[in-house]
Amino acid sequence: MRLRRSVVASAVGVLIVALGAACSDPPPPGATDLVDPGTPAPKPSPTPSLPAGPLSGQPLTQPGVEARQALAVPIRVSESGTATGLDAADLVYQEFAESGSLHLSAVYQSRDAAKIGPVAEIRPVDIRSVGVLRPWLGYDGGPTGFVSQLKAADLSGVTPAQRSSAFPGGNTSTTALRATAPKGGAAPAPLFDYATTGTALATRDVAPASKLTVSASGHRTQTWTYDQAKQQWSGRVGKTSVTAASVVVLTMEYRTLNVRKPSPRSLPSANVYGKGAALVVSGPSSAKAQWSKPGQKLVCNVTDLAGFQVRPQPGTTWIVYAPTTARVAVT
Repeated sequence: MRLRRSVVASAVGVLIVALGAACSDPPPPGATDLVDPGTPAPKPSPTPSLPAGPLSGQPLTQPGVEARQALAVPIRVSESGTATGLDAADLVYQEFAESGSLHLSAVYQSRDAAKIGPVAEIRPVDIRSVGVLRPWLGYDGGPTGFVSQLKAADLSGVTPAQRSSAFPGGNTSTTALRATAPKGGAAPAPLFDYATTGTALATRDVAPASKLTVSASGHRTQTWTYDQAKQQWSGRVGKTSVTAASVVVLTMEYRTLNVRKPSPRSLPSANVYGKGAALVVSGPSSAKAQWSKPGQKLVCNVTDLAGFQVRPQPGTTWIVYAPTTARVAVT
């Protein structure tokens, strides 16, 4: 028995020596070299998720953007005119102005635009629409009374008369406006509770939608159509094609304002304080709703007919102030 154990031990020793020699000798032709993989490379840490823009509901692409102040720019568009920079806005407020033109209040916070314009004068609708957002404004002056209202509302901004370099050719940009803004501006609070996957636009009165029309006296009918492939609503202002994730139509009274300085004239003005009927299209859906805005420093709440907040899709929201005499239809 002892002899057998010795033979086995000798055989194991020979095998170990042979293996050691094999490791030190070059491999025979046709053999495969095995390389020590070493320490495995560390797995990359997951990309930190960024918050959504407060006025768009869309995930941001750069850190810190959620904390920056909003910018607001009034834009005047005639029936034959063009506008730039609107698709980069988080919010666009639309007022039916005189002579078939539109007065727009474009708000930028989550995205930038290299060219915005044509920049228009300040009007009461701008102050009342964007005041709750506490933005820095870029505007082309305005009647004495309107400028006084702007100051009384504790809102600030810059004009071409103050900084002509920020308004080349009657236009501006988010970069130029931010360069003129004082430090310390606060970020705006969200205006809407944006939809997530599977969230309905409203709790009731939701219907399929592919076309929205708004017909106001003295203006061309404005038509919005839903592009299923792009999941966007497309429309036109003047000669400019625009898109939005959602279009919110708020029906309200208009009144006539008589301006004296610097030149006498009359112009229509939407009364954005109060409450009234609303219609919202977002994604492939529409919903009847109602709106309420008690004052400048309060948010305009848009709720469905059951009293719950509507939930538009993330992206640009276009808010149309429709006169009570306008015809609003959705199919």
